[in-house]
Amino acid sequence: MLKEYKSDQIRNVAIIGHGSTGKSTILDSMLLMNGKIDKIGTPQDGTLTSDYDEEEKSRQISIRSALGFVEHDDVKINIIDTPGMSDFIGEARAALQVADAAILVVDSVDGVQIETEKAWRYLSEHAIPRIIFVNKMDKERANFEKIIENIETNLNAKVAPLCIPLGEADGLKGIIDLIEMKSLTPKQDGKSVNTAEVPAELKDIAQKHRNGLVELAAEGVDELIEKFLDGGELTVEEIRLGILEQLRQAKLHPVICGSALKSVGIRNLMNVIKNFVPAPEIGKEFKGHNTNDSKTEKVVKSAPDAPFAAVVWKTYIDQYAGRFNYLKVISGELLPDTEVQNATKNSRERVSKLYTMVGSKQCEIPKLVCGDIGVVVKLEKTTTLDTLCDSKNPVVLPIIDLPHPVFSYAIESGKKGEEDKIGQIFSRITDENPTITYVFNPETRQTVLSGMGEMQLDIILKSIREKNKLDIITKEPRIAYRETITKKAEAQYKHKKQSGGHGQYGEVHIRVEPLSRGGGYEFVNSIVGGVIPKQYIPGCEKGFKEGMEEGVLAKFPVVDIKVDLFFGSYHDVDSSEMSFKIAGRSALKKAMEAAGPILLEPVMEVDIYVDKDYMGDILNDINGRRGRVLGMGAKDEESSGGISVVKATVPLAEMLRYSIDLRAMTSGKATFEMNFSHYDPISGKIAEKVIEDRKKMLEEEANK
Repeated sequence: MLKEYKSDQIRNVAIIGHGSTGKSTILDSMLLMNGKIDKIGTPQDGTLTSDYDEEEKSRQISIRSALGFVEHDDVKINIIDTPGMSDFIGEARAALQVADAAILVVDSVDGVQIETEKAWRYLSEHAIPRIIFVNKMDKERANFEKIIENIETNLNAKVAPLCIPLGEADGLKGIIDLIEMKSLTPKQDGKSVNTAEVPAELKDIAQKHRNGLVELAAEGVDELIEKFLDGGELTVEEIRLGILEQLRQAKLHPVICGSALKSVGIRNLMNVIKNFVPAPEIGKEFKGHNTNDSKTEKVVKSAPDAPFAAVVWKTYIDQYAGRFNYLKVISGELLPDTEVQNATKNSRERVSKLYTMVGSKQCEIPKLVCGDIGVVVKLEKTTTLDTLCDSKNPVVLPIIDLPHPVFSYAIESGKKGEEDKIGQIFSRITDENPTITYVFNPETRQTVLSGMGEMQLDIILKSIREKNKLDIITKEPRIAYRETITKKAEAQYKHKKQSGGHGQYGEVHIRVEPLSRGGGYEFVNSIVGGVIPKQYIPGCEKGFKEGMEEGVLAKFPVVDIKVDLFFGSYHDVDSSEMSFKIAGRSALKKAMEAAGPILLEPVMEVDIYVDKDYMGDILNDINGRRGRVLGMGAKDEESSGGISVVKATVPLAEMLRYSIDLRAMTSGKATFEMNFSHYDPISGKIAEKVIEDRKKMLEEEANK
């Protein structure tokens, strides 16, 4: 069992970056140097510690985030290795929301790439401290100076190189630590390093870089800048303090370098994490709310002696070992054999043992203190995004915010009778990963599986088909259109029915008019003189709402309409709420037919991150999809690594296969994010085709 660590001895980092920059190898190299593993794995051999899933091994990519840790100079470093592909961005986003800093990995030759740019934007928006690690300095054409320039230009970043490479490409031997002015070279076994003086031939260049570093460090503290301007020499501790203060505020970004595969620069990386990554902030406030009452705000202050509260940021379900819930303690501490409250689901859970992980290997720990990250197993109901807490102080902490799905399949069972089994499997998958949704859409009569990309969903479907021998058919999802009106109209309907005994009677007169887009529904009661008694008004409104469930063009839901009930009549004996509900529903249909009904289609807000070389193709393609470009933000157009973001609105009907088309159009050098924006009118042949397809679908459903 591991030793106990206090909150100020914890460091939480997430390794992020573009795919194939060596993130998982960095974790392995740190684990090797700390004695947690005996050998650095490779994707080709399927031996990387964090890529333990069979699909990860076969595809040679990271699909899930994985947790590891090292113990370094009496500090415990929790390391979350994240996938680099956009299909699995939810894993990286969740990790960043529980880490206290990011290790952004950049390739020594390729420099800033699409996912580097996206990660940087996210880090900047959330002011997350970051350390840049330039990996693969042993590659041919590796050039540290050029990569620093590439980072500064393309990310508009203020950086502080804390080291320089000792040789490059095939000649890479180690690194020179500019703070302590020592050379660090790995020993043959990769588990330890030799520390020596800076080679004589490199002293001048190293001193030049150190002078620049000292000036940057001095800017972080007023006393230090005064000392520096007065000609005083900053101590090692003062240099670290100046960098740390700016790193905490995400104003200055340390850059280090090395080769994970050769263990070059890895001990320095661990030193930098220990010295510069902030420990979990004690006293930080997190906004939450009461159980079953999201409107009542409740603030949790991070403190070791406060009541226990933790958020679940990841769930992994193993076929044999069961459910693993990865959590971060926000306040208090968690001990083994403890009963806790799941405030999100308002249920009790029993925690037996506590673990941290090295990939898939469990390592038992004595407790989880405030700010620490760990794992609990076999909880009955707890899933990702849930809050676990002290039952006497229940609170829900909606800390983890994940991106919305951008790619979908309509799912059908190839065999009758297997629908329930398929549904149960997908329910477990969505518990594990909230970026995946599986819901039945009553408007389109389809069950839709949605996720962050085609590859993510294809991997899931392949696994289900192979492991469970199920026949699953995928189709393109139907679009959930809407109907509305374009002008004012009036209508009257009298519902009168006599069938012996009490009859049915209700008459309504209404005016309808369109509301602004997004206006929804508005009801006005203009009845005077009791022509419709008060007790029947709710029945009228129920009828209007029922009438809005199916429009007059293609039976799509109706939106953005105002209904004014201004006259009617009733019968002392035969009138009832039901009679007026029927009259209201029928009157609305008549009024809509006279009010210029039109179809509305969902329009998405799309952000496309693309290499500048493909900008023309992207803009032409957006126009071909009936889209509208809202703006373009580019970095340095003259730089070879220039990345731009195109903001546009595009109809959802044109975006169903966009992730596939975009990959083909740009050779995989672009990604996108998409969120619902608004509904827009459609007409002409597009609307005719939608109506025709809808009627055909409804006929097929009726004939089943």
